[in-house]
Amino acid sequence: MSLTKTIETIAWQTHRHPAGFSLVKPVAWSVRSAGPGDIVVSHPLGSAAAMVRARVVPPGQTLADWVRQSYPATEPGLHNVRTLKVESHDPRIASAVFDYGSTVFEGRASLVAVRQGDVATVFVAAAARADFATRLPELARMLDSVRFVASGDDRPQARQRSTDELRYTRWTDPAEGAFAAELPAGWPVAGGLRRSTWNVRLAFAATSPDGTAQLFFGDVSLPRMFIEPNATTRSLGHREGLDGGSDAMTILAFQSADRLGAELVRRRFGAQVTGTRSRPDLVEITRRNPLLQGGGTTAASAADVDFRLADGRIGVLTLTTFGKAVGQVGASWWVDGVHGFVAPVDRTAQTASALLRLLITLRENPPWAAGERDHQQRMGRQFQAYLEWSRRLQQQSIEQRWLAHEARQRGLRDVLGGTVRLRDPSTGETFEATANDRYYFRVKDASRPHAVGSDVDFKPLTDLALVRLLQIGVDLPDR
Repeated sequence: MSLTKTIETIAWQTHRHPAGFSLVKPVAWSVRSAGPGDIVVSHPLGSAAAMVRARVVPPGQTLADWVRQSYPATEPGLHNVRTLKVESHDPRIASAVFDYGSTVFEGRASLVAVRQGDVATVFVAAAARADFATRLPELARMLDSVRFVASGDDRPQARQRSTDELRYTRWTDPAEGAFAAELPAGWPVAGGLRRSTWNVRLAFAATSPDGTAQLFFGDVSLPRMFIEPNATTRSLGHREGLDGGSDAMTILAFQSADRLGAELVRRRFGAQVTGTRSRPDLVEITRRNPLLQGGGTTAASAADVDFRLADGRIGVLTLTTFGKAVGQVGASWWVDGVHGFVAPVDRTAQTASALLRLLITLRENPPWAAGERDHQQRMGRQFQAYLEWSRRLQQQSIEQRWLAHEARQRGLRDVLGGTVRLRDPSTGETFEATANDRYYFRVKDASRPHAVGSDVDFKPLTDLALVRLLQIGVDLPDR
């Protein structure tokens, strides 16, 4: 009875949010939201909150298992989560109770998850552990009052949009048939697979027929890789931030996802950033990337960036940034997983649902993937063959330079010492003689092989068995 009186004596008000939902809350409590799939109603002191979340449940995983194993990781700031109870009497509905830690206090949370297809809507009541039982009735009242269509909007157009459901059709990448996904039927799609000298990337956007809503995946304006500035790059005159284009490498210090995402929103949409949220679930996935495996120092971040356009439309952009430094060699980092949507306020729920469907259904074409692996292997072999050819050419060039240097040194010694070096063309034997004559002959039948000189190119004594010797460096290459 006392709890009921306490709730009834609290001053309550109806809150209608521009993102297209309404709810009832205590007057002093605040509402923060980026859309119907992300609602937080919090106590003035931050000790309690009622939350509504839209989350993707991987195909093949039961809702109860997802709630038990995966949901806590999607809530930023939580740690030491301990599952107290999970129940599910229907595959579409699951409930749970958690204990958790946060950056502010330790608390308890009770939730109910309702699944439709691959999307789960999660209703969460959370409070400090000591106040949880007291706060639960008012948190439950707030969650029960949530309505996803603003009650004050009675315009026929708004009612029509709230009741219309999007139909979906299969879209296939027009460039190489590499990927396919389910997109809203009748929405024109621009883009697809883009192959350049160095990389392959998928970037496309689907826009509603009236041009007000858009789904986007990928961004071709982003460089393929970033290089951390260091002493070597500075010594070569490379300036940080110099844009080398989408197919080049840009020298830039590592950027967190929220910072880079905000810059991308301003550059791509000319929009105002209204908030950011970290995505530890995406960070966990990113850390499994093969580029981050092995030795070295790694970094990874992921964030949702909320924004508002000048015409009143709102949007969300999601991305991850990750990098690796190896010893003193240097550090590289990349941007991945860029996706999001733009929509009028009263269509954010519908557009966000279409984005989730895109992400869930996006698949690569197996024959294309197999052919791409073969292509990459061939390119790798050709590149290795080129490196080996280049290595041999460089080695030969170095050896030639050393031989030329040695020949010059020998020639200098010959001039200073008055010596000429000779070779028998029939046997390959070499001799040295005093450099007094122009032509030299070897006495073949002598007891000790030696050379005799002459200023004319014929045998000075015709009755002797002589062999004309060739001068090394004059008649023969100096090798």
